[in-house]
Amino acid sequence: MSARCLISLFGVLALSVTASVLLAADAENSPDSSEISGVAVPETEVESLELLGRWYKGPVYGSAVAGDHIYLGSGGAVQVMKIEVGGASSSPQWTEVATLKTFGIVRDLEAKGGNLYVADDGGALRIVDISNPASPRERGHVDLPQFVRAVSLAGDYAYLATGWQGLTIIDVSNPDQPRLVGSLKSVGYITDVHVDGSIALVVGHKSGLRIVDVSDPLNPTEIGHHDMPGHAHGVYASDGNAYVVSLDPPEGNGSGGLTTFDISTPANPTQLAFEPLIYGAERVWVEGSHAYVAGVANDAGLIIVDVSSPSDPLRLGSYTSPTCSESVTIAGSFAYLSHGDQGPEIIDLSQPLKPTVSQHVDTAGHVRGGDVVGTVAYVANGYTGLRILDVSNPADVEEVGYLKTYRATDVEVNGAYAYVADDWAGLKVIDVSDPSRPREVGKIDTPGYAEGLAFADDVVFIADGDGGLRVIDVSNPEGPSEFAQSDTDGYAYDVAVDGDLVYLADGNSGMKVFAVSGSGAAEIGHFITERRSFQARAVDVSGRYAYLAAGYAGVSVVNISDPRYPVEVAHVDVPRGARSIKVSGTRLYVGGGAGVIVLDISDPQAPLKIDNQQTPAVADRIWLSDSTVYVAAREAGLMIMGMEGPTD
Repeated sequence: MSARCLISLFGVLALSVTASVLLAADAENSPDSSEISGVAVPETEVESLELLGRWYKGPVYGSAVAGDHIYLGSGGAVQVMKIEVGGASSSPQWTEVATLKTFGIVRDLEAKGGNLYVADDGGALRIVDISNPASPRERGHVDLPQFVRAVSLAGDYAYLATGWQGLTIIDVSNPDQPRLVGSLKSVGYITDVHVDGSIALVVGHKSGLRIVDVSDPLNPTEIGHHDMPGHAHGVYASDGNAYVVSLDPPEGNGSGGLTTFDISTPANPTQLAFEPLIYGAERVWVEGSHAYVAGVANDAGLIIVDVSSPSDPLRLGSYTSPTCSESVTIAGSFAYLSHGDQGPEIIDLSQPLKPTVSQHVDTAGHVRGGDVVGTVAYVANGYTGLRILDVSNPADVEEVGYLKTYRATDVEVNGAYAYVADDWAGLKVIDVSDPSRPREVGKIDTPGYAEGLAFADDVVFIADGDGGLRVIDVSNPEGPSEFAQSDTDGYAYDVAVDGDLVYLADGNSGMKVFAVSGSGAAEIGHFITERRSFQARAVDVSGRYAYLAAGYAGVSVVNISDPRYPVEVAHVDVPRGARSIKVSGTRLYVGGGAGVIVLDISDPQAPLKIDNQQTPAVADRIWLSDSTVYVAAREAGLMIMGMEGPTD
């Protein structure tokens, strides 16, 4: 029987607002404590959430070259690739020879003296012995606050761009025992640093260019600065000049581009020229008379600029790409472009007017959602599409299949089919009867951006961003068709189905309850509060209660005994926001900027905090299989967790 005949639903909520921006993970905007209706959440120590395993791969943000090896930061790991030139092909070829796992996301790397210095965004500088590239080993590290964004080496010191903490200086004269020796709080959020002699160039959002005297690394002193419009993001120094790339801010004032400065007098940096870009760039590398710019958005790819005359830069050639570049490393006549979700590329620079790709390596993207059937995990992995993993041994997850889609954000599997929410491309239906050979068999575009979905009785319900709720009949997987929808005023992030009701997390518009039939979707109820920063990001339903992840407003427990009039019965403030939620029996799992928080909801009106497991990146979505908790941790990959018994 088709879904149109089976569904006779009652629920709707249609209080709508404009589409809202994604939840930021920055700590400065988040609450400091967990509370229920103004009262601190009681904590118990009866259980704890432990990490069982992890699929570490993720986007490539940085690279370093040493000899005939390149070291790539891929999510929560460093991949070691051997570069070979010659043979049947004149282009460089690379093969993976080793992987070293880290806790946090690898943001930047620099190789020097047989060691690799890793900026671990989870909160560390890691020093890795690469004297034998096929067997790298960590020899020392320094724990730091989160948001370690870049590293630059000079002498016996490593200089780190550490977000809100500013500039951090580590003595690495003994790589086995590195130690923090200095720091300098700066203006704004610091994203990059480059040391040239006795000065460190520091840039960041709202900070412009800052010049710091590090002749005494134990006492760094800012001696000069130059304000800049937009968001300064990357910096490089060469021959008495500084090269800064910036991003155009969201409001768009045309300030993204490459700016050159004369820093021969560090106390008074002088702007020489500005080469505008449509949106801007994140990193720059200067080699000889050329600046190599890693562009983003409409400037995505590699842009080559002749800076032989820094006051009159001349754009030469470029390699364009549909996805943003994160950084670039130059070695010899090749550029190694870190391409985020799309992985790294080797760019031949022998013809600067027409740089070409010599080789591309596919890597994992952002893990956004997933589903598990038995011992197989189906992962919605951003721009790299659907990844299929064998998770029978969580400590050694192996990829068994892969199908590229536009930008996979969520997936649910039923029988032989995986239904993928594919962002701008709508819904994809994938035949996964053979997990090693997934193939697309059906699709339907949606007007918005498919963010999340739920499956019930041959129907897929899609939270379609600014397209609201879309209801798709998939009784014929090769010919999915829409038969109901509600164009809400909010931005739909997530959807849950419970019996005859559909619950939609609709951003600033709150939670909406819908009744769906062949004639359309009708709103019957809604829930919203005046609480500051309220934004419905995810919803799950169990019994008489709906549980709502509400962004920086935390978690709302809503009584839905009468779905026409949902009523909040409990509220939990969550540090750094809540953006995913899942119920299992008497346990509520909440994901967000602080990782995964576990609440005991034996009494839904009085939740008790059980545990909190930190994740290196935002816990974007949670799903469960038996007693195992799977967490889509975006660029940190897939994290697999389980509950332990009572502990002392």
